[in-house]
Amino acid sequence: MKTNLQDIREKRGVRNSHNIVSIIFLSLVSIMALSFSIFLLVKNASLQRQEAAFRSELDAITSEGYYTATEAQRLIDEASNEAEQRTKASIRETFRRKLESGEGAISAVRTLFPDQIVVSSSGRYFFLPISDEIEHHGFDENDFEFTDNGFLKYIGNDDIYIKQGVDVSRFQGNIDWDKVAADGIDYAMIRAGYRGTTEGKLLQDDKFIDNIEGALASGLDVGVYFYSQALNKKEAIEEAQLLLDMIEPYDIKYPVVIDIESAESDEARTATLSSDVYEENAKVFCDTVSAAGYKPMIYGNVKSFALLMDAVDVDDYDIWIAYYGAPLYYPYHFNMWQYTSAGKVNGIDGNVDLNVCITEY
Repeated sequence: MKTNLQDIREKRGVRNSHNIVSIIFLSLVSIMALSFSIFLLVKNASLQRQEAAFRSELDAITSEGYYTATEAQRLIDEASNEAEQRTKASIRETFRRKLESGEGAISAVRTLFPDQIVVSSSGRYFFLPISDEIEHHGFDENDFEFTDNGFLKYIGNDDIYIKQGVDVSRFQGNIDWDKVAADGIDYAMIRAGYRGTTEGKLLQDDKFIDNIEGALASGLDVGVYFYSQALNKKEAIEEAQLLLDMIEPYDIKYPVVIDIESAESDEARTATLSSDVYEENAKVFCDTVSAAGYKPMIYGNVKSFALLMDAVDVDDYDIWIAYYGAPLYYPYHFNMWQYTSAGKVNGIDGNVDLNVCITEY
């Protein structure tokens, strides 16, 4: 009897122990569930606060004029298209104004390509990149202006040497050189001779002797030039030697020049001459002149130094550039600039070419 009672008590103790363990386990589970629930509530509250902050920030950005990436890209595209249309309109307006002012199509085209030299020949346009291999003249477009008498005046900030000159030939007829000298002209470039454009005959300018002797007698410094139509180096030397013989009696202080221009005729003997030949002719002419003790120079317009010759290949020589009007449309170094063919000078009937020289000879 005693044993059974003891067994019953032991069994009750075991059950009580199990119940306590179960209660503790359930209590722990409840605590964990409550903690997780509290964590979720806190997390949810935090997310709500973040969402509210984001919405507030977005509202502030929108109210202050900020945009989303999509909206910003749309605005950029619209601005780009608008700028493109404005640019096209501006180009058309500039082109129209230049054509209406009488500047011509070539001048209008040149404004559209400031980093290139644009020339026209035989109905075609040629675009040549401006080279940095040779020295640029460095003048600003506002460094020169025309005076009331039509002379080109330097008004820039640098202290440069500058002289006013004319270049003449038989086309100016009889010249009163005393009046020319009194009208502010410092020097004269006189055509000595030329080669015929078709048959190639060498000729002396009809007014050469009158002009050179008259200019010297009036106290002007003098240079001379020869209009070349040489087909090769032999003919170029022939032209140089004829010129040297003609000027031998005179005091020539200014350069002795080869005039390189394309004859605007399909019948011209130089019509198909390559740039290599033009350059060779110019160089051998200048070297012949230099060997005789004179200062050689090459004359030409923008086309001459862009198509007929490469300015880089003749840059060792003094340059006489022909371009009418200002600013000068030629980027490279020059020593003399023929700036108009319609100049007016006392003592010369009709128009005459005017020049400025920026090199002291």
